[in-house]
Amino acid sequence: MAGTFRLAPTRIALALAAGVFACVAAECATRIIDGYSIRSLRLARVRAPNSAASDQDKAVNPRQAIPYLPRVPLANGVDSAWFALDPEPRPATKADAELDRRYWAARGHELPSVYEWNLQFIRTVLCERDRSAHPYLAAQFLALDDLYVFEPGGGTPYPTYRFLRNAHYPSGLVTNVYGWRGPDVPLNKPAGRIRIAFVGASTTLDAHGDPFSYPEHVGRWLHEWSSVRHPSVTFDVVNAGREGILSNSIAAVVREELMPVRPDLVVYYEGANQFWPNNFVTRPVVQILRVLNPGTVVDRYSAIGVRVRQLIDRPASGVEPHKPPIVVDWPSDLDEGHPSLADPRLPVQLPQIIGDLDRMRADLAGVHGTLMPSSFVWLVDPGLVLDARRDALVYRELNERYWPFSYAHMRRFVDFENRAFRTYAQTRGLPFNDLDAVYPRDPRLFVDSVHMTPAGVKLKAWIVFQHLVSELDRRLLSGALPVPDPGGRTTHPAFPDTTRRLETIAGLMKRCGR
Repeated sequence: MAGTFRLAPTRIALALAAGVFACVAAECATRIIDGYSIRSLRLARVRAPNSAASDQDKAVNPRQAIPYLPRVPLANGVDSAWFALDPEPRPATKADAELDRRYWAARGHELPSVYEWNLQFIRTVLCERDRSAHPYLAAQFLALDDLYVFEPGGGTPYPTYRFLRNAHYPSGLVTNVYGWRGPDVPLNKPAGRIRIAFVGASTTLDAHGDPFSYPEHVGRWLHEWSSVRHPSVTFDVVNAGREGILSNSIAAVVREELMPVRPDLVVYYEGANQFWPNNFVTRPVVQILRVLNPGTVVDRYSAIGVRVRQLIDRPASGVEPHKPPIVVDWPSDLDEGHPSLADPRLPVQLPQIIGDLDRMRADLAGVHGTLMPSSFVWLVDPGLVLDARRDALVYRELNERYWPFSYAHMRRFVDFENRAFRTYAQTRGLPFNDLDAVYPRDPRLFVDSVHMTPAGVKLKAWIVFQHLVSELDRRLLSGALPVPDPGGRTTHPAFPDTTRRLETIAGLMKRCGR
């Protein structure tokens, strides 16, 4: 009997070892079949699955937008044939050798390595005691040896970064003399010139590698429209967007970079980077549920787990997967249909955004400019069905990045945000670019839930163009435009020179105590 008890633990250990071996073997076999590496703990693709969406599936069909053109009301003097016109391509140049070297050497941190960072912001991130306020950026900075930096004119940490001037980035972006995407513009506006600026984040800048951003399309059509409707005026178009920034940085771009060039109209388009719809729900529950999301945990480490979740969620069907219920306890005294902009409880960081919009509006008024807010387009709706192959990026973003929020939950907060933007324009007496009311929610026009394909970008530009020229026509006929530029400026205060300044991370951290 004693011998039996001595053998039992050994048998249990052998059984456990055999079970673990079988699980590991099954995981390895599944990884090989499904195209994952067996040398990495985390799932890493070494072969694309047969059902994976090709990067070219959407980009190869620029005519995808054409069926929607009849739905877009045309402004006075606009010819629908202009939609076929593209801006003049910029002369072909090679990527800057220094930026090319830095970009490809900074694996996983490519773009931060070639941004020009606000020195005050860098100090704020690196000199925090625990770096908890900006953990992602702190990790990015600490992974690099040095950074391009600039001294902010206003002494604030915003804008957090900008692009280098006169640069051709390895990502495809080409910047002008002020670091903006698009052609150069003179510091002083010539007589009869109207200057339109576009601000926002990545949905304003648009993809670095795409041939044109939406402001560039608008600029091309403004040239046609003015030659027909108002031949005595010309237009400059500025794209001062940059990916990842928030409304506080956008307000600083207007103040520090745009005011010196005296824009007449500034189109604001942003609504995603501060959007996280967990207001009026039990926050700890949402945070815990996110941790438990199999799309962010199991799917990272187990090919078998991926298969099990696919059986449960049926992503191949394109329908929204099952999500835990989230109850929204919307305050009874916060009007969801007619939001009060003064209410500090407004969701999705609207109090911060509205405050920054007010700062932009006041700054622009000082140079006789006008802010034009926009509604923001999201590809999300209750009952949205996606194509599993073509729309894989959209599906993953909506159901992993924004898990556990349902499509209906997200749409409720998107609509509220856009109502707040519309109310803001109405109460401040500003023109409003209601893009979301017109733009089709066709997945074929989207790369993910907010970024659009080249065809989608062009359609977006066409809709914005109609809103813009309607406002321009009214002002031109009334004599409010063009506004004479007093001139006399010789240097842009935010860009006193084109010298690139590198600072080492070690040197920046050494000065934290000063």
